[in-house]
Amino acid sequence: LRETEARGEEEYRLNVRLGKSEEQRSRMSAATDRLEGASERLQESRKTLRETEAIGEDVMQDLRQQRETLLHARDGMREVDDNLDASRKVVRQMARRIQQNKRVMYFAGCFFVAMLLIVLVMKLKPDESERATPVPATTPRPIGTPPP
Repeated sequence: LRETEARGEEEYRLNVRLGKSEEQRSRMSAATDRLEGASERLQESRKTLRETEAIGEDVMQDLRQQRETLLHARDGMREVDDNLDASRKVVRQMARRIQQNKRVMYFAGCFFVAMLLIVLVMKLKPDESERATPVPATTPRPIGTPPP
């Protein structure tokens, strides 16, 4: 009986070991499946990461080009602003000269009108030498008489 009991115990232990071993195998299989799924997700994540990096590099390149364009445009605007300032100065100087020329022309016109008036007055006014000698009243003389 002891032998039978010993055999029964041994079988029981073997069955327990086999049961544990099957349980461990199923757990290991499940863990392996999860690990493979995680590996696939990791590979997909890496692929997405590479694609995202490539897109990021393209965006950065575009931004660099846009920055250069903006810097160039800003420099051009500064140059235009400087040219506008210089143009404003030239226009102001021209306006001042126009005003000066108008004043000179007005003065010259007034001067010529004044000179014309002076000349006209002098021409129309009788000479003072003619005024100083009165014109004698003449009486008719008979013909052949000598002048007085």
